[in-house]
Amino acid sequence: MGSETAPEIHHHDDIQPYVPPIPPSHIDKDVEIAAYTGASGAFIDDATGQKLFWTINRRILACMLGTYFCQSLDKGTLGFSSIMGIRKDAHLVGQDYSWLGTILYMGILVGEYPTNLLLQKLPVAKYLSANVFCWGVVIACSAAAKDFKSLMVVRFLLGIFESCVQPSFIIMTTMWYTKREQSVLTSLWYCMTGVQLMVGGIVAWGASHYTHHALYSWQLLFLVLGCATCAWALFIGWWLPDSPMKARCFSEDEKRMMIERVRANETGIQNKTYKTYQMLETIKDPVIWCYVMLQITSTLVIGGLGVFSNLIIASFGFSVLQTQLLNIAQGAVTIIVMIGSATLAQTTGQTIWVMHAWTIPAIIGTAVIYSIPPTHHTRVGLLIAFYFTQFYLAEGNLIFALISRNVAGQTKKSTTLAITFVAWAAGNMAAPQIFQANDAPRYRKGFTAHFCLYVLFNIVLAILRVLLTRRNKAKRAEAAAALATETGAAASDEKIAHAFAFDDLTDKENPDFRYVF
Repeated sequence: MGSETAPEIHHHDDIQPYVPPIPPSHIDKDVEIAAYTGASGAFIDDATGQKLFWTINRRILACMLGTYFCQSLDKGTLGFSSIMGIRKDAHLVGQDYSWLGTILYMGILVGEYPTNLLLQKLPVAKYLSANVFCWGVVIACSAAAKDFKSLMVVRFLLGIFESCVQPSFIIMTTMWYTKREQSVLTSLWYCMTGVQLMVGGIVAWGASHYTHHALYSWQLLFLVLGCATCAWALFIGWWLPDSPMKARCFSEDEKRMMIERVRANETGIQNKTYKTYQMLETIKDPVIWCYVMLQITSTLVIGGLGVFSNLIIASFGFSVLQTQLLNIAQGAVTIIVMIGSATLAQTTGQTIWVMHAWTIPAIIGTAVIYSIPPTHHTRVGLLIAFYFTQFYLAEGNLIFALISRNVAGQTKKSTTLAITFVAWAAGNMAAPQIFQANDAPRYRKGFTAHFCLYVLFNIVLAILRVLLTRRNKAKRAEAAAALATETGAAASDEKIAHAFAFDDLTDKENPDFRYVF
């Protein structure tokens, strides 16, 4: 009996997904990353992934939380000092105080684009440490500022040095953490705004008792916080690694696994080559301009509430010391709101719907403050209404989470961060001007503007959701059609190999990229 040749067996489940033509020049794997990765991903079990997560947190998250706390505390010194006599002692009149809130973000506006270019080229941790030290010096020197002009100078310099914080944090978050982890992690460092209200309120309350001395109480506050920030800068320069590849605190095996666990992000880790085509794609991308509008419409509200929160609370009939202590409760509300929003977004997988929902309490709180005049009997209710407006603060960290998870390509990412944080700075810069001195103490015109901004914010969110949904649908349709052609049958599931994860492709050109919202 003659032997028969066995028929060739085709394993259709091994067929790779459809890959649209990508110009070879666009594929550019960083040399440092290439030393730790192969063409395909390595499997990391859940237990190992969880162990790596907590190992990373001890270095990365600890430094991000501490740094953002310092930034929030230093930036918030103006709010604390507003009821500690700075307006009288520095001879501030009319809109002078509002301009001190505005000039900080003018500095951020000026520093934002160059700082994002430098973040792509320089070691992230060392660059961050240097900037933190510089703004600590500026805060300490603010104690010597005794008039409007000198305060404007130090606030402008503070803005320039602080402009690197949020962009560097987004870069570090995408570098070290998975997409699922990013929304909660972003909220954790962003909720330091609430912690600084609690701690800062206590520190400011203590400093307020320092009276009848040559040094004003608000000057003592600046001096103490500035020196503490300089000490923290030296610590993060020593403790914080620049990237997984350069982290001498981790073993070689840990480095490889840390890189592999973020492969599925499809946003890469680093690439120091500036690519003009990615910059042009950023400018032409309507999704990026949605992020810009979200930053503007959120910060115009958040920035004003931040600078004027103590004045608004004091206008309800509370004393200076009571207002300082009420910052503790306000900080606790902020933390609960931010962690709650991120947890709900992670659990449901619906970040944009959570963002819509979080505007509702803010609208209710604003309506109450707008409608009810402050009296001894209504001040507690008005305070609760003001705490309701703090729900809107969570929009800021959720916007950061959207950007960190949905933009790929290092040049596109740095350009996006520059554009969106310029918008963030512009919104914060203009926000204090919404509250005019001649509209005090109820600021009804300012709160009317807030109502309009809430509506616009929700409209832009709806547009963004439609755009991202259509892009995901198109990517899945292309992959499914190609698989059906190859196999002769309709494909029911996507097969994503993550082969382009570290090739520095943009989110639009990478066939494996999926938008998370």
